[in-house]
Amino acid sequence: MVVGYKKDETLTPNQKLIAGVVSGVTTRFITQPLDVVKVRTQLQAQDKGLTWLGLSWRILKEEGLATFWHGHSLGQLHSIVSVASQFHAYEISTKFVENYASQYTSPQFKKVLLFMCGIFAGCASATLVSPIEVIRVRQMVGKAQYGGVIQGAREVYRGGGILAFYEGLTASLMQMGPQVGITFAVFRYVQPLVMDYVAYLEDAGQTEAEKKAAETKQLLISSSVAGSTAGFVSKTATYPFDLAKRRLQIASHKPDPNVKTPTMTQKLVKCRSLMSCLVDMVRKDGFTGLYTGWVVTIFKAQVTSVIIFTTYEMVCYAMRD
Repeated sequence: MVVGYKKDETLTPNQKLIAGVVSGVTTRFITQPLDVVKVRTQLQAQDKGLTWLGLSWRILKEEGLATFWHGHSLGQLHSIVSVASQFHAYEISTKFVENYASQYTSPQFKKVLLFMCGIFAGCASATLVSPIEVIRVRQMVGKAQYGGVIQGAREVYRGGGILAFYEGLTASLMQMGPQVGITFAVFRYVQPLVMDYVAYLEDAGQTEAEKKAAETKQLLISSSVAGSTAGFVSKTATYPFDLAKRRLQIASHKPDPNVKTPTMTQKLVKCRSLMSCLVDMVRKDGFTGLYTGWVVTIFKAQVTSVIIFTTYEMVCYAMRD
């Protein structure tokens, strides 16, 4: 059962919203340490010979285990709002396409409309979570300065006013729109293929009861493979905008001299505009500069996509039963 609206669906939009929330919370809890390492890799001016595993060890040695969970509370809120809004916006928009727009369009153009539904879901989500994300990213690089939600919001506002909460929004829209569109499109295409193939391999000699019992395993395998594929393709295609977004989100950050700043976050790479950010990356490190931190980002994206889609599908499956 693929994500998106289906005419024979038995779940209500609210039930699917619950599934989106559960998948978001689960995913954030598991991937939070990877997110901290990813953000540090993208923002810190560091030795090029230092791998993300080496960076992880340095964080553990110099700042302690708790550092990997800085920004986790906001991360959970971010996940709930981000994932739930993505799935909900996608459900609403695909329902419109299936019920109305498809009557006046060709099957080929319908695929384009479904891709646009993913872009719409990504943009809606990016706009909603921008203030949360700005505070969360700054907590990851300076927890003592940005503290809890209230203290973090106060520090962001003091540094750049209300617009500081939307630093990097343009890059975020250019990243999240296509990324979510590609993610859902690839997932919708790959999951049924894998599920049919797995069912075909196991079909011989099975009774109806055995086939029913095998559905959960088939759904788990197909969702994992499709989620992994979707995460790799979408994140790689849009990664330069993700990197620029992070550097834009700390544009107005100014270290507080009264607060101890970790040595590893004293020299951060900042940007003031999207275009200058991309140009500076290429000018300094060539084309590969656009993919600084790509390895840990892809690893995190793989883990995230597998967990988020698999959890979503399994929760929906459980509620249907």
